[in-house]
Amino acid sequence: MKSKWFAIMLIIVLAIVPGIFTLIVNTDVTAKAASASMATQNWQASFSVALKKNKITEEYVYITTEKGSKVPATIELLEDQKTIVVKKLAPGNYQLHVKKEAFAQGGLNVASQTIPFTIIETLTAVKSEKELQQYFKKLLTTQRVEIREEESLQSTASEDKATANNESTTNNQVEGVEEGDIVVVKDDFIYTAKDQSITVVNAKDPKNLKMATSIKLKHSQYISKLALYDNLLIAIGDQYIEKAGTAMVTASIYDISNPSNPKHVRDVGQEGFLQDIRITNDTLYLIGNMYPNYWMLQEDNKTDLKPKTFDSMAGTEYQSLPLEKISILPNTMDGTYSLITAVDLKNGAKTTANTKGYLGGSSGLYMSENALYLTTPMYESSIDVSSEKRVMDMIWLPRSADTQIFKWNVDGTTLNFVGSTEVKGTVLNQYSMDEYKGNFRIFTTEGNTLNEKSTSYNHLFILDEHLKPLGAVKDMAPGEKIYSARFMGEKAYVVTFKQVDPLFVIDVANPKKPAVLGELKIPGFSNYLHPLDDTHLIGIGYDTEQRYDSYTKRNFTVTTNMKMSLFDVSDFRNPKEQSTVKIGGKGSSSEVQYNPKALFRNKEYNYFGFPVVLYEAGKGDEVVYQGQGAQIYEITAEKGIVLKGNIINRNNNESYENWEQVVQRVVYIDDTLYTIARNEIKSYQLNDFKPLDTLTIK
Repeated sequence: MKSKWFAIMLIIVLAIVPGIFTLIVNTDVTAKAASASMATQNWQASFSVALKKNKITEEYVYITTEKGSKVPATIELLEDQKTIVVKKLAPGNYQLHVKKEAFAQGGLNVASQTIPFTIIETLTAVKSEKELQQYFKKLLTTQRVEIREEESLQSTASEDKATANNESTTNNQVEGVEEGDIVVVKDDFIYTAKDQSITVVNAKDPKNLKMATSIKLKHSQYISKLALYDNLLIAIGDQYIEKAGTAMVTASIYDISNPSNPKHVRDVGQEGFLQDIRITNDTLYLIGNMYPNYWMLQEDNKTDLKPKTFDSMAGTEYQSLPLEKISILPNTMDGTYSLITAVDLKNGAKTTANTKGYLGGSSGLYMSENALYLTTPMYESSIDVSSEKRVMDMIWLPRSADTQIFKWNVDGTTLNFVGSTEVKGTVLNQYSMDEYKGNFRIFTTEGNTLNEKSTSYNHLFILDEHLKPLGAVKDMAPGEKIYSARFMGEKAYVVTFKQVDPLFVIDVANPKKPAVLGELKIPGFSNYLHPLDDTHLIGIGYDTEQRYDSYTKRNFTVTTNMKMSLFDVSDFRNPKEQSTVKIGGKGSSSEVQYNPKALFRNKEYNYFGFPVVLYEAGKGDEVVYQGQGAQIYEITAEKGIVLKGNIINRNNNESYENWEQVVQRVVYIDDTLYTIARNEIKSYQLNDFKPLDTLTIK
C-alpha cells in the first residue's frame, strides 16, 4: 500500500516540477530602456512581465534622484501593461523603482527593479571609451532581433524647370536640395553609372553620339548615385575595404571642367552602408548606417566600436571617429550608428570633411535647405518572446510600430541636434514628410492591414520647429494603409488602399487645425503623386480588380495593368479623376512606381514619361512579355493625358526582358530625347520621336 502511495506521490511531483521550473524561468524579469531622453520627450521602460494597473502608485512605482530622494513625476502604464512612461522631469540623473508587488505574475525570480536613466537638455558627446562600451554591453544583456521595415527611397513640391542649358534635371522632392541619380546631364554631356564605371557620352551632335571617356572606379566600388555641383561630378558607391575589413560608403569627386578628361579631386568615406545623399547650400551630405560588431565584447573588451572614416585630403589611412564626434541619441537602444558626413563643395571641394556619428539607427530621411530629419520605426515591445518567434511573426504578420523622429539644423558642414519625438504609426517614404514655414508634417499608418484582429488607421501629424505637436488629422481610412502622399504648400494629398483608392485632400493652412476637405474613391491605387500645377496632380500606380476565392469564400483584390491618372483638385471638397490611361496589361511595370527619379519631365512640351516593361495577360495566371522601352505623355489641365511617344522595343520571341537592354532613364537636351540602358544610349527627335542614333556601351 505504501509503495502504491509512493508511486502516486512520485507521479504528482513529476507532473508539478516541470510547471514549477517553467514558472521560475518565465517570471525572470528583464527590462529594456534607453539610458537617456531629452527633456522635451517622455522616457519609457518596457518589462518582460506585465504590471498591475492598480499598483502604479507612489508606493510601488516611483522616481528618485541618483542620491535616493523621491521626486514628483507623472508615471503612466501603457495598454500593453508592460511599458511604463515617465513624463515631466527636469534635466538630471534619476532612477525608476518598480517594487516586485507591482508585477502581475509572481514567482521566485520576480524581484524589484531599479533602472537608472538621465534626462538631458542638449545632446552631448560620448565622454570615454568606457561609456561607449557600457552602452553596447547593456545591449548585450537585452539582446533582441529586429527586422526593419525599410522605408522606400522616396513638402515642398519641387518645381519642374529646365536649366539654363535646357536639359534634364533630377526629379528632386525639394527645390534647392539635390538628391542625385544614376544618370545626370550637363553641358551636352550625359554621365551614366554602370557597376564600377561612369560612362561619359558626348551628345553635342544627337545624330552622331560619341563616347567621350569612361571613368573607372576601384574594383570593389559599386556606384549607386551620381550628382553634379558646378564643375564637379560626385560618384557615390558602396565598397568593401579589405584593408580595413569593413564596408564603406565612398564619395569620389571629379573635376569635369573638361568632360573628356575628368580629374580626380578626392575620396571621402564613412563606414557602413548608404541611406541617401543630399546637396544643398554648397554642401554634400552623406547619410548612412553602420552596424558595429558589439557582440565581440564578449570575447575582447578592447574591441574598437567606433565607426571608421576616410578622407584622401587628410591622409591615406582609415581613421576611427573621435569620441567627441560620437553621441547617443535619446530613447534609442538598437546598437546602430547613424552617420552623417558633410563636405564643403566650394572652391573645388578641397576642405576637410566633417563626420558625426549618432548611436541610434535610421531608415528614412527628409531634408530641407535648413534642416535634416531622420526617422526610425519603434516596434511594439516583445522582449519576453523568443528571437525565433519574433522573426517568424514579423515575416507573416509584421508588428505594429511607431516612428521616432530626429531633427538637426544644418548650416554647411555644421550639424546642430534639435531634438527628437515620437508619432503613432510608420512612415512610408520621404514624400510622406515635409517642412513648411518651419513646421514638420508627416503621414503615418498605424497597425497593418494583414492583421484581421485589429484595424489599421492613417494619420497626419504637424509638429513645430522644436518637434512639439501642433495639430493632427487622425484615423483616416480605417483598415487601409498609405500608398503615396504629397505636400503642396497649404494642401496635402494622400492615397490609401485596400480594395479601392481613396485620394484625400487635406487643408494644412492652419497647422493647429488641419482638416480633410474632400475624398475621391476609385479602383486601383497610386504609388507616386506628382504636382502638375496648383490644382492638378498626376498619379502613377496600378489598376485593380476584385476576384472571388472559392476556398475561403472571400473576395480579394489583385493588380492588373499600370495606370496613370490626372486628378483635378480645383474644387478641394470634390476632387475628380479628370483623365486616366491604362499602360500595358497584367505584369507590366516601371521603376517610377517605386523610384520617382525615373520620371521624365519636360516643361516646354508638357511631357512626362518613364521607362516601361510591358506584359499582357495570358492563359490562367500567366503573363506574356510584349516589349520594353519608354512612354512619353503630354499632360495638361486642358487636354488631360495624351500618349505622344511610344518608344517600345517589341518582343522578338523573347520570354522576358533583357536586363542589359531595359531602359533605365529618359532625359533630354534641347530638342532631343535620349533613352539610357546599361548597354546602349539612343537619341530621338523630341517633337516626333524619330530615331536619330544608337551608341553601344561596352
